[in-house]
This record gives sequence, structure tokens and C-alpha cells, in this order.
Amino acid sequence: MRTIALGSLLLALLPAAPALADNSTLLNLSASAQRELANDEVTASLYVQERQAQPAVLADRLNKALARARGEAAAFKPVEFSSGSYNSWPDYGRDGKIQGWQGRAQIRLKSRDFTAAAELVARLQKFMLLENVQFNVADSTRRQAEDSLIPEAIAALQAQAAATGKALGRHSQQVLELNIGQVQAPPPMPMLRAKAMMADAAAPEVATPDWQAGNSVVQLNVSGRIELR
Repeated sequence: MRTIALGSLLLALLPAAPALADNSTLLNLSASAQRELANDEVTASLYVQERQAQPAVLADRLNKALARARGEAAAFKPVEFSSGSYNSWPDYGRDGKIQGWQGRAQIRLKSRDFTAAAELVARLQKFMLLENVQFNVADSTRRQAEDSLIPEAIAALQAQAAATGKALGRHSQQVLELNIGQVQAPPPMPMLRAKAMMADAAAPEVATPDWQAGNSVVQLNVSGRIELR
């Protein structure tokens, strides 16, 4: 019976690396392409915070605030509504005994319709606090940008190889390996934060904010090995 070492078998199954010509030069290069895009999506989070003597009363108040927020959001179809964090904790006195309970409930909004989102946020601020607002490039827009950035980044990589080959007197190039990175963008901007304070159900009407979304720069990085001949 013949036996074959596992290492030899695996080696035989792997594709052979391309052989380099005797007069070739191997380059390890990297390049990138970027594009400035208008932020077309807004995300916002709001919360309500309460302090009550009994945990059941606290939970009831928080749940009613969440239900009210969900009801307000139902009229704004372009805005995606979701629940956020929900926490409660005991409030201790100086004697170390529990003297009450505090709780905090959060909601999140996301939309590409800035007008609808701004109006909903204004309504919710009558009984909730605005925690933050962020503007960013939507996933679908980023994917479209990636489709156009890939050939630009590869062209930049090949241009580097061509310039190097010209300096070396070698005008033929072959891409042996290519790594394409993900489209990257800086953190969403701008961000607005609210001070921590109790929500007031009797608050007056809140003016609809006039948001300026700004732009973001998305960037795609590529790297690879190119043989010059």
C-alpha cells in the first residue's frame, strides 16, 4: 500500500505561483480613489428620562412615552423608527437605602427625507430630549460610489506601474495579485448633542430644525503585485 504525506497532497492541490521572467521586476504598489458626496441620510436618537418612587410607575411612564413616540412616528412613512436602549436603576440615599428609581428609554430614527425627519424630531422634542443627530452617505449611495471608484483606483495603480516601467525601460506589465479594500468614510458629521435633563410633557411647540447635511468623502484603497517586463 502506498501512502502520501498530507502536506505533499495539499501542496499538489494548490495552484502553482506564476513564474517570473528572468528579466522581470516585481512591484508592490498601492493606490486609492476618492469622491466627495453629499450626505443623503440622517439618523437621530431621542430619549426620555424619569425618576419615580416606585419601579412600576417608572416603567409605566417610560412605556407610555415610547408608545406616544411610536404613534407620532407612524404618520411619517419616510422615517424608519426603532427602539433603542432601555435602562432603569435604583436611586440610593445617603443612608444607602433605595429612595426611588430612575429610568431612561431611547428611540432611533433614520431617513433620507430630511424634511420629514426634522418635522418628526420637532414633534418628539415636546416630550423627549434630542440626544444626537448625524448625517452620512446612505449604504446604497456608497455602493454606487464603490462601483465607480474601483476602476479609478485600479487605473491609478496601473499608472504607477507604467511610470516605474518607463523609468526602467520596461513597457509591459501584468497584474499578479490585486487587493481591493472597502469604501471608507470619516465618521458621520455633524453631530448635535442635547444636555441630560428631564423631559417636559407640557413643553411648547418646538420649531422644525433647518438641517445642513454637508458632505462626506468616501475612499477606496487598492494594492497589488505587478510584474514589469
